[in-house]
Amino acid sequence: MMLDPAEEESEVHRRRLNKSSRLERIHEATHKLGFVHVDDLADELQVSRMTIHRDLDDLQRQGALRKVRGGASAQRSTQFESDLGFRSHSAMHEKSEMAAAAAEFASEGDVVLLDDSTTALALVPLLGVKDSITVITNSLPALNQLALMPGVTTISLGGQYVPNYSAYLGMLCESTIRNLYADVLFASTSSLRNSVLYHQDQRVVATKRAMIESAQRRVLLLDHTKIGPGALHKLCEVSEFTDVVVDDLVDEAIVRSFEEHGLNTIVAPRRARP
Repeated sequence: MMLDPAEEESEVHRRRLNKSSRLERIHEATHKLGFVHVDDLADELQVSRMTIHRDLDDLQRQGALRKVRGGASAQRSTQFESDLGFRSHSAMHEKSEMAAAAAEFASEGDVVLLDDSTTALALVPLLGVKDSITVITNSLPALNQLALMPGVTTISLGGQYVPNYSAYLGMLCESTIRNLYADVLFASTSSLRNSVLYHQDQRVVATKRAMIESAQRRVLLLDHTKIGPGALHKLCEVSEFTDVVVDDLVDEAIVRSFEEHGLNTIVAPRRARP
């Protein structure tokens, strides 16, 4: 049965999502696909292209995605780091293998410092089985997991909560780090070019710098997706770490360069290359 014009217009309005629902749908689609087109979003959500552009502006301000020509992307760029939800689903197998190898650097009774990276987050269940261990972190997901582990002493760094990273950053966080000492640091970052590590956000850089300065042993966790692309702010030379754990998709020349810089280098998993 055909609807009269008034009923048809009411049906269109009923099918349209409110703004918060639209933003959630756009965010989910961008994470799932990596890139979404403005025209496709407008057709699916039955709103104008201008409305979609405004929605993308809002999500970009929140750090959930970045606007690009014709649509939006969840992929990192020189100035944009993907949010925690997207990064959590990147190189999942490799991160799990790297965590298993890296966990050997932490011993019973150690004080362990974890940054807010999803790579370091993969270590949390493995640290929970070690006796008398203390874990210091600025990562909210890590803190939530550690809170369920009665055998672990947990120290939250505090500071300004940044939803895009699900982490605490800023001057208060940095000050707290500098008043603590850790036996071992597990950290990652978004970019390695030549022998220099980078990140897109200077707040993250400042927090990681404080962590590097507060730990005796410093373990860098770096999967293959972070080799080569640039990021805006320099973190440090790779030689400021004592150890590096990479996945087996990292080029052998890169592995040799780590060894030449004096880093104890672990390729995870330890298996023969073809």
